[in-house]
Amino acid sequence: MEKLNFLYSLTNKVFLGLGIAALVFSTACNNDVEQPVAEIDDATYEAESIAQSDFEDIDDITSNIMGIAEGNTGGRIANVEDDRCRCAEVTHDKENNTITIDFGDGCKGPNGVVRSGIIFITYHGRRFVPGSYWTVTFRNYYVNRRHIEGLRTVTNVSESLEAMPTFHIVLEDGKITWPDETFATRRVDKTRVWVRAMNPLMDEFHILTGSVSSGVNRKSVAFKTEVLTDLIYKRNCRNDKRVRIPVEGTKRIVTRKRNCVIDFGDGECDADFEVMCADQTDTLELTDAS
Repeated sequence: MEKLNFLYSLTNKVFLGLGIAALVFSTACNNDVEQPVAEIDDATYEAESIAQSDFEDIDDITSNIMGIAEGNTGGRIANVEDDRCRCAEVTHDKENNTITIDFGDGCKGPNGVVRSGIIFITYHGRRFVPGSYWTVTFRNYYVNRRHIEGLRTVTNVSESLEAMPTFHIVLEDGKITWPDETFATRRVDKTRVWVRAMNPLMDEFHILTGSVSSGVNRKSVAFKTEVLTDLIYKRNCRNDKRVRIPVEGTKRIVTRKRNCVIDFGDGECDADFEVMCADQTDTLELTDAS
């Protein structure tokens, strides 16, 4: 949520966390005089949207690498198809059901995004089989100098192998620390549906209505978010962005003094969204601010 150039991927504005907007709104609460939403604190929008984008990106990377590892007999994986991981060392310990993605001291991926450190995946069952699950942890993991921490648990809750892959994702002890040592915390409980197309570039990822998050933003303001209508990420929209942002859907942001709604639009690949608080509506365009 920011004029952000959204990371890849997400690729690349992680399902943008509307937790993003929460930060800005909450900051405004500290003022007795009402200010236009767009003038409250654009930097806060950017920071929070990047935070959610980083975790969305992790979901995407780990799912892709697990798919590659399923056809691997163990050991180092040489041909990694995910461009974000081509410069990383990916190893598969099939006996212990673990995958390690080691970006070393710095690994530059698409759109100039630099990752370093290690992502660990421990899995139980194949990712598309209902009931399978995996956990994701980190060691000194950074994205563009942002330090990312937390425990992510992903469970396949699909109705069957024929149904669209559906995953329940829980983030515990999530934290992102910026180079200036400011930080934001995050807890997430969401459901993510992978809408697969004949051409993988046309895949979509939907964060379902009712998904929630909470935490404290970089200005120590507590917030809660709830998805009101499904947030939609389109894979073909991520290539020109350094931070992922939904292209459709709405989300509510609540702080102690504010109750606002973010509208991400009608499916166009852009970085615009509307912020609606009481009788105020502003349109913002976000760009990456690492």
